[in-house]
Amino acid sequence: MKSQTRQVRVDKLPGWLPESVREAVLRQAGQTHVFQFSQGERKVFRRRKPIPVSEWAERHRVVHQSSIPGRWHNDVTPYMTGIMDASFFPSVETIIICKTPQTGGSEAIHNCVAYAIDRAPGPAMYVFPDRITAKENAQDRIAPMLEASPRLRTYLTGQADDTSSLRLNLAHMTIYLGWSGSVSRLGNKPIRYLVLDELDKYQNPKNEASSESLAEKRTTTWRRKRKIWKISTPTIEGGPIWRAFGEEAQAKFDFWVRCPHCGTWQLMNFDRIKWPQEDEIKQEPELVLSKRLAWYECETCGACWDDNDRDKAVRLGQWRARGTGLELSAHLKTNRPAKIGFHIPSWLSYFVSLSEIAAAFLRWKKSGNRDDLKDFMNQYKAEPWRAYDVQRSEDAILELCDDRPRGIVPGCLKDGTPRAAVLVAGVDTQHRYFRYVIRAFGWGGEEESWLVQAGSVPTFEALEQVLFKNVYLDADGKEYRVRLAVQDAMGTRTKDVYSFCARHRGKVFPYQGKRTLATPVQYSPQEFYPGTKLRIPGGLVLWKVDTTFFKNDLAAKLQILPEDPGAFHLYNGISDEYAREMTAEYYDDEKLCWMCPDNKDNHFWDCEVMALVAAYELDIRNWKRRMPRAKREEQRRPEPTFQQQARPGGRPNWFARR
Repeated sequence: MKSQTRQVRVDKLPGWLPESVREAVLRQAGQTHVFQFSQGERKVFRRRKPIPVSEWAERHRVVHQSSIPGRWHNDVTPYMTGIMDASFFPSVETIIICKTPQTGGSEAIHNCVAYAIDRAPGPAMYVFPDRITAKENAQDRIAPMLEASPRLRTYLTGQADDTSSLRLNLAHMTIYLGWSGSVSRLGNKPIRYLVLDELDKYQNPKNEASSESLAEKRTTTWRRKRKIWKISTPTIEGGPIWRAFGEEAQAKFDFWVRCPHCGTWQLMNFDRIKWPQEDEIKQEPELVLSKRLAWYECETCGACWDDNDRDKAVRLGQWRARGTGLELSAHLKTNRPAKIGFHIPSWLSYFVSLSEIAAAFLRWKKSGNRDDLKDFMNQYKAEPWRAYDVQRSEDAILELCDDRPRGIVPGCLKDGTPRAAVLVAGVDTQHRYFRYVIRAFGWGGEEESWLVQAGSVPTFEALEQVLFKNVYLDADGKEYRVRLAVQDAMGTRTKDVYSFCARHRGKVFPYQGKRTLATPVQYSPQEFYPGTKLRIPGGLVLWKVDTTFFKNDLAAKLQILPEDPGAFHLYNGISDEYAREMTAEYYDDEKLCWMCPDNKDNHFWDCEVMALVAAYELDIRNWKRRMPRAKREEQRRPEPTFQQQARPGGRPNWFARR
């Protein structure tokens, strides 16, 4: 390398120079010194050309724990490019990412930390939900990330202890690992780069501020130069990530894609994900998933995108601000926000098939289970679980009515196959009367059901009449009787209910509701009448029931349209009182249980819950539908068989049948 010299003229020595240095300089005045910086010194002094994080990642990041290992490629998760680059925009301090799993969010944030290590070092901290997760990420992701990249490897000290604990010591900075609930791990450290990963899973320490707040306080001394990433899958509306996205973010961004066929810009939404509507397909989510039957329909040209077309549309996309519609970089330059938020649903991800999303939705439609719907909202739509049950209206309940009159069981299908498998009942015990429902359940896992009769009776004798003496007919005149009843036994009439259940042993069981249990139903033998030493003849079994489990199930069934499998049907002319009581309770997302306002009756709601308990105990979902008699007789009829005549001297026919 050609040497370079530079003459430096000093007219006046600065006053802050020590006397010894001043004398040495004066003694050497007028002399010329030639020296050359070493390669390492030149590397330190050289002013590197600034590049965006996304470009740095493609040059220097190596991904090891991935289905696509090797160098980082922005076109795999193109929506992360804008997020990474925006993270280091001068005005931005907090980046909020509300996402679904398998969207590449965590790896993109690793890229940001890696960029900081190389370009703008400062103390960093990752905070995870628990200690085990923190240790696993340190050993399995962060340390290997440093070792796999030639650029990052130069910052390692070479000491094994520096990368084998919950504190990664580099030559010029430290990366700390913390976890929620641990005040000691979150305090006493000035932090420039803070990653709050899976924020909604954090546990808050007792008698302290939230883990999120404690960690953020560590960045105070780095204000205006700090970077805080909040990243999580949402859970409920009051959860940390959704609250941060909705309340903290000064600018919110959605990813717009571009149709590879017509070029139209559009914001993808679940309503445009389609699948075949044949009953045998739409009722089988696993078939939709395994055969990749779903597609996305362009809102302009109607083109059907398969997964490859979806990926092309995403690669052509860009982030745009909600409200203004400005492209991400233009919005940042114009408005210079300090806190920005990004929303990433699963249908943007290369790693999530459109058919997987459709199957998740159909899984809920088939089961009617509240947890399946919650999973779909959180894990695929990147939206919080909302207490949609609060929004049930009396009109929505009345829309579940069919054309049957009160007391009539649904008739057979056109081919003679019976709809109803069994009648069950639920009874709510009041001080002066009993509220009851009688419900017919169909065959199989859909658990389609029809309300046959609902009402009130004043005495145990009248209750016995409607439950066990009355016969209920379908439109064809077929007779049905109540197979099993469940009756509320708590309150002031427990002894009387126990006596009634003992008289009708095996046909009606006493019930006690509990908010949460380890299993849906627990069985508690009762030997004595409550408060006495008087024995119950033959004893009884009290059913203790997890009401949250069954109320979740009931709420989900009320969302199914009458024409869909598994619907919850009512008879024509159901009372307004029934509809009103079916809307009384709501789900409290903070207490995680069902609540009923003090001024509202919920008796029919409780009756329907008990009817579901009866169906659960009979295991109706595993009953197989009976074949019509004509078909059974046809299958029993032997098919004609060809009988060969015995040849002279040969064996008789009966010999061959031995």
